[in-house]
Amino acid sequence: MILIKERNEWLASRLIRSSSDMMFAGVVAGNNPGVVWADDASNPSSALVWSSGLGCFTFMGNASNMAFHSSLAKLIEDEVIPFLQKKDTSYFEFSVDSEDWYPAIHQHIGNRKIDESYQYVYKSVISQNSHVPYDDKIGLFKVVEIDEAMLELDKREIKNANFLVNYIEQYWGTLSNYIGKGYGYAALSESNEVASIAVSSAKFQSTHTIGVETLESYQKQGLSSGLVTRLLQKFDEQRISAWWDCMESNIASQKTAEKAGLERSHRYKINWFHF
Repeated sequence: MILIKERNEWLASRLIRSSSDMMFAGVVAGNNPGVVWADDASNPSSALVWSSGLGCFTFMGNASNMAFHSSLAKLIEDEVIPFLQKKDTSYFEFSVDSEDWYPAIHQHIGNRKIDESYQYVYKSVISQNSHVPYDDKIGLFKVVEIDEAMLELDKREIKNANFLVNYIEQYWGTLSNYIGKGYGYAALSESNEVASIAVSSAKFQSTHTIGVETLESYQKQGLSSGLVTRLLQKFDEQRISAWWDCMESNIASQKTAEKAGLERSHRYKINWFHF
């Protein structure tokens, strides 16, 4: 198994398929931080991909690759588990881009108990409507675009700037990487505190995933859905399709997606085992 040093569009063309998770596609394409282990550096067809933003893995590419299968147990024991232990993580969480992966995974991970849950994916369709102006307020909160100018503000001007910066860096690695590729909006309170954000959390070609976070003290005020609506309008202007991922049990997230006009696309399984 090879640790891939350079993640780019060429690597993405070899591994990503229509069923791939866009968060991990962004990692493979080199837009978002993460790690890729593949069967071959010059001719890759199967891979295990780690997303730094999500903190979990996916199996991607050719699910029938016997060379990949034969080295899977060694990869997990010798590289993946030590990799996770350095992050103080005691479990291996993964998804697959094809159900065909499961027989080989179950065969090579040993007699470990695998737990599972489900996620929903919502998507948007690029609108043909012209730009519709919107208010720069949601209730008493001011809506601002998270762009280079906003991120360069003196931190004294925003009470909890680290909340915003840390979130972006989790998914993009650096602010400059986000500024060159992502979009987002924040809701500021009257005291200039970031109450809620909705941002591109990963990018692959013309699809962006959406990340949303609202501080607990500001929840249930319509901030998330209001910001997502504005972000989707920005996506429309830029000819970008949206990808929204949430837990099956997270009814609030599902309602936010639906209120913003996103449509449920499919359900997929998350798996994990402890070590």
